[in-house]
Amino acid sequence: MQMLFFLLLSWLTSLATAKVEPIYLRSDYTCQGTAEFFDNIGLLCQTCDAASFLEPNAEEVDAYGNAMGCSCNTGYSYVAATDQSQGYTCSATCKDQGRSVASDGTSCASCFDVLDPAGNRNAYDTTDNDCKCTQPGTVDSSSAVISYKLQEMTNYTTSPSAVLKWKDCVQCESGKAVITSDVLTDGRATHLTAGVEYPVDKYTCASCPDDNMFFDSQYACKCGGGLEEAGNTFVGPKYCVDGKMTSDFEVEYAAIQSSVEGAAVDTDSVRSDTLEHYLDWAFYNCDAENFEISSLTQTIQEACQALANMCVMNLYDNDHIACEKYQNVKSERDGNYYDGISGWKEALPWLYYGDAANTIREDREISMSMSFVEMVGYVAEMDFRLGKYTVNGTFVGFEKLSTQFTYCGRSAPDTEYGAGASSSSKFLKFGTSQKLDYTCDLETLESQEMFLYDMWLVQADGVCLYPVPVLMRNLKEDGVTPNMNFDPAEEVDDIFTRRFFLFDNMSGRSSGSLEVLRYAKKVVLTNSIQPEDPSKIFPPTLTIDYVERKPATWTDRAENEVAEGMALDGLTFTAEYTMETDEFWSNVEILVGFVSAIAGVLWLVRVRNWQTRNQRIGSNNPDTGENNGTMYMVHVLMMLIHTFVIVFFPFVFSICAYWFVFFKLQETVFVMMPANNEFYTTGNEYFFYETMFYVLFWCHTVYLFYAIYQQCNADIFFVDWEKPKSTKTDVSIWRTLMVANEWNEMQTQRKTSIEFSLVFISFFLIGLDLQNNATMQPNIDDVADGYINIALRFCNTTWWFFVTFSIQWFWRFLFYERYYREPRSQIFVDLCTMAKISVFIMDEPYHGYYLHCRSPYEFADGSMMQLAEQLKKEESGLTTDRGLDAPGAPRDCQTFELFTSPIFRSQFDKVYTALHQNNSAALAQDTGRLGHMVGRAGGKGRSPPPERMVAALKELNGFLQSFVEQSPPPSREELKRIVREPPFFDQLLGNPPADIRASNAKCVFYPDQKTWLKDHNFLKVTFLGLEPDLWMHNVLTFNLFDMALGNTAVSVLGTYLVHMFLVWVRGSFGQGNLASKTLVDDRFLV
Repeated sequence: MQMLFFLLLSWLTSLATAKVEPIYLRSDYTCQGTAEFFDNIGLLCQTCDAASFLEPNAEEVDAYGNAMGCSCNTGYSYVAATDQSQGYTCSATCKDQGRSVASDGTSCASCFDVLDPAGNRNAYDTTDNDCKCTQPGTVDSSSAVISYKLQEMTNYTTSPSAVLKWKDCVQCESGKAVITSDVLTDGRATHLTAGVEYPVDKYTCASCPDDNMFFDSQYACKCGGGLEEAGNTFVGPKYCVDGKMTSDFEVEYAAIQSSVEGAAVDTDSVRSDTLEHYLDWAFYNCDAENFEISSLTQTIQEACQALANMCVMNLYDNDHIACEKYQNVKSERDGNYYDGISGWKEALPWLYYGDAANTIREDREISMSMSFVEMVGYVAEMDFRLGKYTVNGTFVGFEKLSTQFTYCGRSAPDTEYGAGASSSSKFLKFGTSQKLDYTCDLETLESQEMFLYDMWLVQADGVCLYPVPVLMRNLKEDGVTPNMNFDPAEEVDDIFTRRFFLFDNMSGRSSGSLEVLRYAKKVVLTNSIQPEDPSKIFPPTLTIDYVERKPATWTDRAENEVAEGMALDGLTFTAEYTMETDEFWSNVEILVGFVSAIAGVLWLVRVRNWQTRNQRIGSNNPDTGENNGTMYMVHVLMMLIHTFVIVFFPFVFSICAYWFVFFKLQETVFVMMPANNEFYTTGNEYFFYETMFYVLFWCHTVYLFYAIYQQCNADIFFVDWEKPKSTKTDVSIWRTLMVANEWNEMQTQRKTSIEFSLVFISFFLIGLDLQNNATMQPNIDDVADGYINIALRFCNTTWWFFVTFSIQWFWRFLFYERYYREPRSQIFVDLCTMAKISVFIMDEPYHGYYLHCRSPYEFADGSMMQLAEQLKKEESGLTTDRGLDAPGAPRDCQTFELFTSPIFRSQFDKVYTALHQNNSAALAQDTGRLGHMVGRAGGKGRSPPPERMVAALKELNGFLQSFVEQSPPPSREELKRIVREPPFFDQLLGNPPADIRASNAKCVFYPDQKTWLKDHNFLKVTFLGLEPDLWMHNVLTFNLFDMALGNTAVSVLGTYLVHMFLVWVRGSFGQGNLASKTLVDDRFLV
């Protein structure tokens, strides 16, 4: 039992250690042709046994030219072996007898040893062990050679066991010749003439490639009957024509791209092998005077097709000989027109339209009705057919259009970046626009067969074909390119044609090598609906833009990075369903004028309000005087661009929403999206959207930085109402530090969370694929990937930003700030009240905010028990309310908007300026204000503030307290204050008090109360007051990234980073301003 287990274990071990040996193949997959054949079962080359008179069988070869087995040497016959397992052996019996091996390979045939009619003897040739016909000597070179082929004869008159076989010489037909080894020159294995390789074959009479050719005495094919030899042997066999063209067969190239980033504007010319080969033949066979349709033959049809192809390959250049010859044939043809179509003569391919461009575009002959879904009497899928032709004019047949326009791919392992047969064809669904950007490996086009196409639309009956006009942008006429449009106004002189190609690797060949490759870089299929009946369509149009590159620039790919880039190019196929939008844009122009007027009026109102707030009669007007004209203009400009943003942002959104609602929600055909013609610049219908998106973003960004600059330069001062508990002690500074920290933290807070917004935006757009709501297909329920439209995308993303904003707003208003926690502004006011510290904020020279936080408690510095007891008294109504005790002041109102007089501002600046002069650079050095904390590691710390600064601080504190309390009563009217409610229209328009500019006007306090529609106005000096602007900036930033990158995740990240940069700027400079204006050391702002 143990021995059995040991043997089993040894067997398993041997299996585990067994190795599979690799199979070695030659890199070219070829065997040595003189001695080996290829065994495709074992994937190796085997040797034929020369000792057994075996050699590789040249008649049975694989795709690589390898023999598939062995056969007997020439002159040796097969003899079946006595042992059947050995197959056969090779016998020298026939050779030894001076006889040839018969065609069956097993018997012998005698050489007919008599003179032939020409006196030539058929004798046995020992060089190849076969019979040989002696060919005649030299004859007249202008006449056809006389030649004899070897032919096996059989006599069946005797019994089957005594069949006689012999080989005799038979004369070839006139003009034909037998190619023997005696004809070969220069060590060649074949005989080359007229572009044809003729193998050695003494049993066959070879023919020249043209019926009008014959073999002369030098075995060269020559034209007879006075015809001339034409054609190019690099392309195909030569042929005979009556009158060869003297043209140089040049092809002009005017769109050569010489570098990856360079424009396709270089020019060059190539002597084309293809034109030289086909043009003479095509014109010779197609040109016929007094042509009758009944005389049409395959040769004539193919010749005329080839002639048309030569013209198309030269981009319809009417100065090129190919197009000249086509026009010559067309003018000489007296035949009728097919279907009465001007320009399409019988027996001649249709290349040119005879009508004007607008007539072709606006034709209404397509009768079928279109729909987005299958309905009786309606068509929901476009059915196109492509008539396919080879370069030589052969009609291949009709193909149903699917992925032909995404014609180029990438070589492995990068096939995912290319296109091909697996590309999407959703564009055939009516209304579904599609754009496919892919990368083409141009080297893959070098060896592909070139085809030319005519495009047709199959109508609803499945029988009628409607021709699709082609707009070839590179088309040449009289040396110019009329189709090279960059604006819609240039379309009036467009020339539509019929035939096109996707790539041309034939006309650029010279001396057998490809010098220039021409290929379609952009292909656009446009389908437009009719305005009076949206279910009907105008003729679809196909627009093609060609680019050219020289293969010489990419051949050295392994060593030249530039060359590698030149071998690859980005191609685009776009299919659009669109409509006439002239009326729409006319209405938009009217609305733009109306909205601009609204923006202008709003801007003027804002400028007037700002001037009213900041200009006083008889004052120096600190920010608007003669010495500050620049700042005045800057502020007016900032108000202008901000007004532009807040007015045109909803306007642009409304336009995009119009397209989104009426396009994405339609069930029957009503509208299509505007065409996105990428060839146009300002004429592109989406130029308006792109321009507005960029202008709105940059304008709003500039304004936000200006708003941050204003916020970071606002004057802030804390008024401490706390009284010392004794004459020997002073009030503590900790309450001020606490209020300053709270304000510092509140400066960059928002009412909504950017993190929440972006996470939910990502969830909606990426997780639920709702980003594909912006695809150009009229079905809101279809969220498959597709062609994203920038107008639809802006509407879609703005909507979801608004949804996330609304969710957070309703959460705060209905729940969070109602049941859980008070608004941040109220919390700050309560904190200041508990600390008995009021806040003065001056954001403009004569405008600001006052937070009256003088609590009704005796002291703010106290224990927890004292604080609780004071709150309990206040709750029981045993104290006065917290509001400002002044006539006209609402009960418990603690926040006010402040409009001051010049005298108040002068008194405030007098003390405030002296305070900050003491807090200069020298003082900053004394107190470590330059950024180091001296002695933080145990050394000497900052010096205490000098007595003059403390005195100035107390003076300003006392001045503001007396101003608020009006005690003692001011001696001047300008230092008095009044509290009053603003009129309704002043609240609506943000107007300052009408009498504030008077020379003796009092200071005015407007109550700044929070409502469900608005928060406290004093938050305008923080991010909390910029919430709508920050939200709009988030939307515009996201849209800018999304428009540039087309990636939602990256756009979310970019939006977050830009916003956090704004937060950092506001927080850093705001903290510095707070430390500077309140004299709170920035080390205590945490």
